[in-house]
Amino acid sequence: MIATSMGKQLRLRRIFRNGRALVLPLDHPIYFGPQRGTEDPARLVRLAREHGATAVLLTAGALRQATTEVGDLGIIMRIDTTISHLGGPDTIMHLLQTPEEAAALGADMVVVNCYVGIGDARLEAQLLEKLARVSAQCERIGMPLCAEIIPRVSYADPNQTSPTSDDLAHAMRLGFEYGCDIVKTVYNDDSEGFARAASSAHVPIIMAGGPKSSDDLAIFRQLKEAMTHGACGAAVGRRVWGSPDPGAVLDALRAIIMDDASVAAAVAIYRGA
Repeated sequence: MIATSMGKQLRLRRIFRNGRALVLPLDHPIYFGPQRGTEDPARLVRLAREHGATAVLLTAGALRQATTEVGDLGIIMRIDTTISHLGGPDTIMHLLQTPEEAAALGADMVVVNCYVGIGDARLEAQLLEKLARVSAQCERIGMPLCAEIIPRVSYADPNQTSPTSDDLAHAMRLGFEYGCDIVKTVYNDDSEGFARAASSAHVPIIMAGGPKSSDDLAIFRQLKEAMTHGACGAAVGRRVWGSPDPGAVLDALRAIIMDDASVAAAVAIYRGA
């Protein structure tokens, strides 16, 4: 794991346990508005703490409401945002705080989004410039930076709904080249390709949980494959707080990440077997 200062090393130990991380994101309302399951940030932070997450990913506003529930969880602060879904696409972004302001609020790490392959060179340049600027600021104050870098390529094949492994490799490597400490990105169901991409990234990779699907058990298979092929953890939000039993989902995810549990064992934990 790359950590170029004592400050980064000390903060990262609050995010990771033995080099692995289970993060519960609850920053979705800043774009989507309050979704079912996100109404009470304090309840979600308590859920994360009680069911073995290592960190929560949230905004300064949500942290203010949930401060008393944090306990020993790591705090990853979202310091950028988009316009709301009422106003337009989520690729138009601005900063909410600087890394220094996030540090003053108690953050152990900050996260910013950077979509690539969006088909708009001017907008992509702005996103990359933001990433570079925040990276430099983080380096100066010893704040770890997680870059959420996700390819948004429009492929000719309509069946290609996930990024190709080559595009994922590009996204992961951008995080390294821009001085980020962690890259959060999607798993594309190509285990060997994902492994090659992760091996050339040279920074820890955290799997993004993605939107809730009709198959509640798919997340366990995806996470196990990602962990086996180069990821060091996951940030799963909608598939946790959007579930009828969020605690059971977190327990199962933790078993895969921290205990190397099989998919079958994780499903048994989820089902209470």
